[in-house]
Amino acid sequence: MVAITLMAGVMLAFISTFIQSRRVTESSVLHAAATSLIYGIIEQIKQLDYATLLPNYETDPFAPASKTPPYVRVRLNQSTVIWLKAVHTAAPAEPAAPANTPAPDATAASVGAIDNHIGSLPLSTVTGSFSQQINLNLWIWIDEIPDTSADVSEVKKVTVVYTYSYLDGSRERTIRDREVFLRTRYDQ
Repeated sequence: MVAITLMAGVMLAFISTFIQSRRVTESSVLHAAATSLIYGIIEQIKQLDYATLLPNYETDPFAPASKTPPYVRVRLNQSTVIWLKAVHTAAPAEPAAPANTPAPDATAASVGAIDNHIGSLPLSTVTGSFSQQINLNLWIWIDEIPDTSADVSEVKKVTVVYTYSYLDGSRERTIRDREVFLRTRYDQ
Protein backbone atom coordinates (compact mmCIF):
# COMPACT_ATOMS: atom_id res chain seq x y z
CA MET A 1 0.00 0.00 0.00
CA VAL A 2 2.88 2.38 0.88
CA ALA A 3 4.64 1.55 -2.40
CA ILE A 4 1.48 2.26 -4.44
CA THR A 5 0.99 5.58 -2.64
CA LEU A 6 4.62 6.53 -3.23
CA MET A 7 4.37 5.48 -6.89
CA ALA A 8 1.15 7.53 -7.33
CA GLY A 9 2.87 10.61 -5.89
CA VAL A 10 5.84 10.24 -8.21
CA MET A 11 3.56 9.71 -11.24
CA LEU A 12 1.51 12.81 -10.39
CA ALA A 13 4.72 14.83 -10.22
CA PHE A 14 5.79 13.53 -13.66
CA ILE A 15 2.37 14.26 -15.16
CA SER A 16 2.31 17.83 -13.81
CA THR A 17 5.84 18.38 -15.15
CA PHE A 18 4.80 17.19 -18.62
CA ILE A 19 1.69 19.40 -18.58
CA GLN A 20 3.76 22.45 -17.57
CA SER A 21 6.34 21.67 -20.26
CA ARG A 22 3.65 21.46 -22.94
CA ARG A 23 2.09 24.74 -21.81
CA VAL A 24 5.45 26.55 -21.95
CA THR A 25 6.23 25.08 -25.38
CA GLU A 26 2.84 26.05 -26.81
CA SER A 27 3.18 29.56 -25.35
CA SER A 28 6.60 29.92 -27.03
CA VAL A 29 5.21 28.78 -30.39
CA LEU A 30 2.30 31.25 -30.18
CA HIS A 31 4.58 34.11 -29.16
CA ALA A 32 6.94 33.32 -32.06
CA ALA A 33 4.04 33.08 -34.54
CA ALA A 34 2.57 36.41 -33.43
CA THR A 35 5.87 38.28 -33.58
CA SER A 36 6.61 36.74 -36.97
CA LEU A 37 3.27 37.97 -38.30
CA ILE A 38 3.73 41.46 -36.83
CA TYR A 39 7.27 41.90 -38.12
CA GLY A 40 6.19 40.59 -41.52
CA ILE A 41 3.60 43.39 -41.64
CA ILE A 42 6.16 45.96 -40.45
CA GLU A 43 8.66 44.86 -43.10
CA GLN A 44 5.98 45.25 -45.79
CA ILE A 45 5.27 48.80 -44.59
CA LYS A 46 9.01 49.56 -44.68
CA GLN A 47 9.18 48.37 -48.29
CA LEU A 48 6.41 50.66 -49.54
CA ASP A 49 7.53 53.33 -51.98
CA TYR A 50 8.02 56.64 -50.17
CA ALA A 51 5.68 58.54 -52.47
CA THR A 52 2.83 56.09 -52.00
CA LEU A 53 3.39 55.37 -48.30
CA LEU A 54 0.92 58.09 -47.34
CA PRO A 55 -1.25 59.89 -47.84
CA ASN A 56 -2.64 56.97 -49.77
CA TYR A 57 -6.40 57.04 -49.85
CA GLU A 58 -6.74 53.72 -51.64
CA THR A 59 -9.98 52.35 -50.29
CA ASP A 60 -10.71 49.04 -48.73
CA PRO A 61 -13.23 47.41 -51.09
CA PHE A 62 -15.10 46.06 -48.07
CA ALA A 63 -15.38 49.43 -46.29
CA PRO A 64 -18.36 51.77 -46.67
CA ALA A 65 -18.02 54.42 -49.34
CA SER A 66 -17.97 57.20 -46.72
CA LYS A 67 -14.87 59.28 -46.03
CA THR A 68 -12.11 56.90 -45.15
CA PRO A 69 -8.72 57.40 -43.49
CA PRO A 70 -5.49 56.65 -45.31
CA TYR A 71 -4.83 52.95 -45.75
CA VAL A 72 -1.72 50.81 -45.85
CA ARG A 73 -2.21 47.62 -47.86
CA VAL A 74 -0.39 44.52 -46.57
CA ARG A 75 -0.54 40.80 -47.17
CA LEU A 76 -0.96 38.38 -44.25
CA ASN A 77 -0.32 35.28 -46.32
CA GLN A 78 -0.62 34.12 -49.94
CA SER A 79 -4.39 34.47 -50.00
CA THR A 80 -5.16 37.24 -47.46
CA VAL A 81 -4.72 40.96 -48.16
CA ILE A 82 -5.83 43.56 -45.61
CA TRP A 83 -6.05 47.34 -45.58
CA LEU A 84 -4.79 48.88 -42.33
CA LYS A 85 -6.12 52.30 -41.39
CA ALA A 86 -3.50 54.83 -40.34
CA VAL A 87 -3.45 58.24 -38.68
CA HIS A 88 -1.62 60.62 -41.00
CA THR A 89 -0.23 63.92 -39.73
CA ALA A 90 1.04 66.32 -42.39
CA ALA A 91 3.81 68.82 -41.63
CA PRO A 92 3.99 71.32 -39.97
CA ALA A 93 1.53 69.85 -37.43
CA GLU A 94 2.96 68.15 -34.36
CA PRO A 95 3.42 64.37 -34.71
CA ALA A 96 0.40 62.46 -33.40
CA ALA A 97 2.18 59.22 -32.49
CA PRO A 98 2.93 58.57 -28.82
CA ALA A 99 6.55 58.86 -27.69
CA ASN A 100 6.31 55.69 -25.57
CA THR A 101 4.49 52.38 -25.69
CA PRO A 102 0.93 53.01 -24.45
CA ALA A 103 -0.12 51.39 -21.18
CA PRO A 104 -1.61 47.90 -21.43
CA ASP A 105 -5.07 49.23 -20.54
CA ALA A 106 -4.97 52.13 -23.05
CA THR A 107 -7.49 52.09 -25.87
CA ALA A 108 -6.94 53.25 -29.44
CA ALA A 109 -9.21 56.25 -28.90
CA SER A 110 -7.33 57.31 -25.74
CA VAL A 111 -4.06 57.68 -27.70
CA GLY A 112 -5.59 59.10 -30.89
CA ALA A 113 -5.24 55.95 -32.96
CA ILE A 114 -7.48 53.94 -35.25
CA ASP A 115 -7.86 50.35 -34.09
CA ASN A 116 -7.09 47.77 -36.75
CA HIS A 117 -8.50 44.68 -35.10
CA ILE A 118 -7.30 41.92 -37.36
CA GLY A 119 -9.57 39.56 -35.45
CA SER A 120 -9.08 36.13 -34.14
CA LEU A 121 -6.61 34.84 -36.64
CA PRO A 122 -6.39 31.09 -36.84
CA LEU A 123 -2.82 30.15 -36.10
CA SER A 124 -2.91 28.45 -39.50
CA THR A 125 -2.53 31.96 -40.98
CA VAL A 126 1.04 31.85 -39.72
CA THR A 127 2.05 28.30 -38.78
CA GLY A 128 -0.38 25.86 -40.36
CA SER A 129 -1.75 24.76 -36.96
CA PHE A 130 -5.44 24.95 -36.14
CA SER A 131 -5.10 24.54 -32.37
CA GLN A 132 -5.02 28.18 -31.25
CA GLN A 133 -6.16 31.71 -32.08
CA ILE A 134 -4.09 34.90 -32.01
CA ASN A 135 -5.99 38.14 -31.42
CA LEU A 136 -4.10 41.02 -33.05
CA ASN A 137 -4.62 44.78 -32.95
CA LEU A 138 -2.43 47.31 -34.80
CA TRP A 139 -2.36 51.09 -34.39
CA ILE A 140 -0.42 52.97 -37.08
CA TRP A 141 0.68 56.61 -37.20
CA ILE A 142 2.53 58.17 -40.13
CA ASP A 143 3.85 61.61 -39.20
CA GLU A 144 5.63 63.95 -41.60
CA ILE A 145 8.58 65.48 -39.72
CA PRO A 146 10.81 67.41 -42.16
CA ASP A 147 13.79 69.43 -40.95
CA THR A 148 14.45 72.15 -43.52
CA SER A 149 17.32 73.54 -41.43
CA ALA A 150 19.24 70.33 -42.21
CA ASP A 151 18.12 70.20 -45.87
CA VAL A 152 15.81 67.29 -45.15
CA SER A 153 12.56 68.19 -46.84
CA GLU A 154 10.72 64.90 -46.67
CA VAL A 155 10.75 62.62 -43.64
CA LYS A 156 8.01 60.29 -42.49
CA LYS A 157 8.10 58.71 -39.06
CA VAL A 158 6.06 55.51 -38.91
CA THR A 159 4.96 54.26 -35.49
CA VAL A 160 3.26 50.88 -35.16
CA VAL A 161 1.84 49.86 -31.79
CA TYR A 162 0.82 46.23 -31.72
CA THR A 163 -1.09 44.21 -29.19
CA TYR A 164 -1.64 40.50 -29.43
CA SER A 165 -3.16 37.99 -27.10
CA TYR A 166 -3.50 34.24 -26.92
CA LEU A 167 -4.53 31.61 -24.43
CA ASP A 168 -1.76 30.21 -22.28
CA GLY A 169 -3.41 27.28 -20.57
CA SER A 170 -6.44 28.88 -18.93
CA ARG A 171 -4.87 32.39 -18.81
CA GLU A 172 -5.03 34.94 -21.57
CA ARG A 173 -1.63 36.51 -22.23
CA THR A 174 -1.52 40.00 -23.74
CA ILE A 175 1.61 41.62 -25.15
CA ARG A 176 1.87 45.27 -26.29
CA ASP A 177 4.90 46.89 -27.85
CA ARG A 178 5.78 49.41 -30.55
CA GLU A 179 8.11 49.79 -33.48
CA VAL A 180 9.25 53.15 -34.89
CA PHE A 181 11.13 53.74 -38.14
CA LEU A 182 11.85 56.63 -40.51
CA ARG A 183 11.48 57.00 -44.26
CA THR A 184 13.37 59.94 -45.78
CA ARG A 185 14.23 61.81 -48.95
CA TYR A 186 17.05 64.33 -49.13
CA ASP A 187 17.27 67.47 -51.26
CA GLN A 188 20.14 67.33 -53.70
